[in-house]
Amino acid sequence: MTSSPLTPSSSASPLEHGGRLHAIAQQYNRPVADWLDVSTGIAPESYPLPDLPSSAWHRLPEVTPSFLKAASDYYGCDSLLPIAGSQSVIQHLPAIVSRAGRKPSRVWVPHPGYKEHEKAWTDAGIQVYRYRHLPHLTTLTSGDIVVVINPNNPTGKLEERATLATLQEQLHALNGLLLIDEAFMDCTPEHSMLQSLHGENLLVLRSAGKFFGLAGLRAGFLFASRQWRERCSAVLGPWQINGPALHVLESAFNDVSWQSAQRSQLNESALWLGNLLTTHFGVKCSGTPLFCTMPHPRAPDLFAAFCAEGVYPRLTDENDALRFGMVTVSQRPRLAQVVGRVSGVMERP
Repeated sequence: MTSSPLTPSSSASPLEHGGRLHAIAQQYNRPVADWLDVSTGIAPESYPLPDLPSSAWHRLPEVTPSFLKAASDYYGCDSLLPIAGSQSVIQHLPAIVSRAGRKPSRVWVPHPGYKEHEKAWTDAGIQVYRYRHLPHLTTLTSGDIVVVINPNNPTGKLEERATLATLQEQLHALNGLLLIDEAFMDCTPEHSMLQSLHGENLLVLRSAGKFFGLAGLRAGFLFASRQWRERCSAVLGPWQINGPALHVLESAFNDVSWQSAQRSQLNESALWLGNLLTTHFGVKCSGTPLFCTMPHPRAPDLFAAFCAEGVYPRLTDENDALRFGMVTVSQRPRLAQVVGRVSGVMERP
């Protein structure tokens, strides 16, 4: 926790994330096709695309009752608003909160954590405080907003539902808000707060692209009370999810057998990757079934070494760890070979 609020970041300097493969390829003078990109937490196996009717391209996108039912059944909650990925809401949260007539005293964000949350509030001129452990009632004041990334990105830490429920009650008494970013929750739905969504001071964000391997669709959901969904919709505007994405996701949400197989595969992949990194680097890794984070005192050097071998991981914002996305079974031999070579080079004096 900081003793003073963070200063506003520069809106003219966007944050860097994983997925910048073309820029990295140019930097290291290696063709894009020669890279193994593990810089994102997107499932390596995508949901197979169904045939799309011509209307998906010709008509303006329309959220149908069948789509809403499929999404509600998948998430176990029908208090939802389809959005163009959770990022589309994160960057507009200050405006959405302002529309509700609220002026937050402070916003608490996890550290480490997905930095776009921090940037949105600091750019809006709101006092932002970082925390490593959830703030307690003695720390919170009237009107505070607490952002929780669950599971955390990049640490993978999961907060218990009971802990979050208590925090929500505390914030309710203070006229505060609890915002939970569950972008990586699909493999552990039993930990989701969607199973107990209630009240006017809880907003939950979900991403549809990561688990289904369809990040290019740019689709997600806001779960909240009707009033918050209406405020969000008024700020974001119409047609948040495109027509093809609506058709693909409806099919994906209804395909329970594929979802089960995907969870099993991701869990097995995470176990394999964690064992590989721990064996070669001797450090304890953390993460989720969608990514594995490895702390290292020479993380920037390690990042450069992997890139020199054509493997593109994610260097964390704190420069103290590398985050690896999952790979397909066919990609494992190459990654294992590179991990072996890089670990050997890093051990040399």
